[in-house]
Amino acid sequence: MKLTPLKTLCLMLLGTALNAHAAINLDRTRIVFPENDKASSLKVDNQSKALPYLALSWIEDENGRKEDNHFMALPPIQRIEAGASSQVRIVKQAAASQLPKDRESLFYFNLREVPPRSSSAGDEHSVMQVAMQSRIKLFWRPKAITKKSGEQAEMRMEITATPKGLTVHNPTPYYITIAWLSKNAKNLLPGFDSLMIAPFATASTSTGGYHGDYYSVGYIDDYGALKKVYVKCAGAATCQLKERKVEKDAKAH
Repeated sequence: MKLTPLKTLCLMLLGTALNAHAAINLDRTRIVFPENDKASSLKVDNQSKALPYLALSWIEDENGRKEDNHFMALPPIQRIEAGASSQVRIVKQAAASQLPKDRESLFYFNLREVPPRSSSAGDEHSVMQVAMQSRIKLFWRPKAITKKSGEQAEMRMEITATPKGLTVHNPTPYYITIAWLSKNAKNLLPGFDSLMIAPFATASTSTGGYHGDYYSVGYIDDYGALKKVYVKCAGAATCQLKERKVEKDAKAH
């Protein structure tokens, strides 16, 4: 069966939806690349116990354009045997020295698995093969803004309540990803989607019609863990943040 462009797109979307069941998986959900490092290594596992897979790796800029001027993924393609592990190295290029020194820069690391060709006895053209793909954030962190051990820059967020929801200002040089918003620390507010706020930027999010003086806000730390904080708001004043215990049920954001 010959696949039309539309069918191919549908299969790609299906691959995205089923990414949790991919055979090729990464050992993390984000990469923090310090300026002092020459390279960063990621472990790649083939969780299929029966089939070898090809793994394709590449870097994109913050706008989703493929690029290798600042960072290069090596090897760009490799074969990983069934049940085996390998590595991908993200190697810094000379142009990385031209990135801003006072804030993080955002890139994306992509990993696509290519399944082996079907060896079934039937007509091979009737077999659909879906290529799964993972995409995680890569944060370039200049040495001038290296975090101290235990530093929680996210606690410096400036949150204010508005008639439409919450406005969050990020006064730090780091990207902040908010992955949780609740009124009771148990259930997400309806319609909430993760929110990434660039350094020194401001963004807004809906609260699904809820307007109270208490919120539970969760951000993703450098290790991909979800950390929740209590947020207490009163009128138009900046809300007060209070740290909660570390959550272990982190998601990839």
